[in-house]
Amino acid sequence: MKTALLFAAILGVALCLLAGCKSQPLQGVTSEPETGRPILISRARPAVIFAPARDMDFREAGLRGLRPASRVSQEGDARVWFAVYGNGRGTLATALAEAADPWEWEAAHHSPFPALRELQYEKNGQTLYESLLRLTAEQDPFCPGEGASVCLVYRAKYLLQFRKMLVIVEYHEPLEPSRARDVAFQEATLNAFQERGRAACEARFPDKAAMERAAGDFQPLSPADDRFSRARLSRWVGEVQRVGRL
Repeated sequence: MKTALLFAAILGVALCLLAGCKSQPLQGVTSEPETGRPILISRARPAVIFAPARDMDFREAGLRGLRPASRVSQEGDARVWFAVYGNGRGTLATALAEAADPWEWEAAHHSPFPALRELQYEKNGQTLYESLLRLTAEQDPFCPGEGASVCLVYRAKYLLQFRKMLVIVEYHEPLEPSRARDVAFQEATLNAFQERGRAACEARFPDKAAMERAAGDFQPLSPADDRFSRARLSRWVGEVQRVGRL
C-alpha cells in the first residue's frame, strides 16, 4: 500500500512538471474587507499587507521586471509589484520589490536619490527606514498631476527575507516650481508633509490566521503598461548587490 501511494505521488509530480504546473505566486492583490479596494499583499514570510487610508481611492496596479543598478558592471535582476492610489491631493504608491538570485538589495538606508531627511526606527518588530525626497518627473514613476515637474515624496521601507524583499510605501505631492528649491529649508512644511505621508498608508505584518482571512480572493497581478517604464522603476527602487562570487 505504501509503495503504491509513493508511486502515485511521484507520478503526480512528474505529470505536473510535464504539464508545466506552477505554484501560485506569493505576491498579488486581495480585496480590503471594509472598502472592497484592491490592496497589495505578500504571502511570503514574514507576510505583508498594505492598509491605505480611507480617502485613498484605488487607481491601478501592475507587475514589472527590473534591471536595477549594481556596483559591478552587470545589471541586477528583480521584479516589482505595485498598487497606486490617490485622494485628489497626492498619490500613494505601495510596492513589493523582490531581488532574484544571486542578487540582494543594498542596505535599506541607502536611498536611490539624495534625501532631504532620513530616519530609522523599530516598528511592528521590523526596522522602518523613512526618508523625504524631492524628485523630478523623470526620477519619479508616480509623480501625480498633469505636467507636474517636481514632487515632494515621503518614502517608508522595510528590508525583509534576508535582504531579498523591499517593502515600500510612498506618498507623493506635486510641488510648484517656485517652491521646489526652498522646500528643503522649510522645516514646518516638511514636518506637515511627513505626517501626511505616514497617515497615507501602513505596511502591516499579519499572523498566519489573519493573512489567510485577508487573502481569501487573492489574485496575481498582470504586467504593467508602458507608462511605468522598466528603466525608471529600476532606478527608483534602488541598487542590488551580488551574493557570492562573480
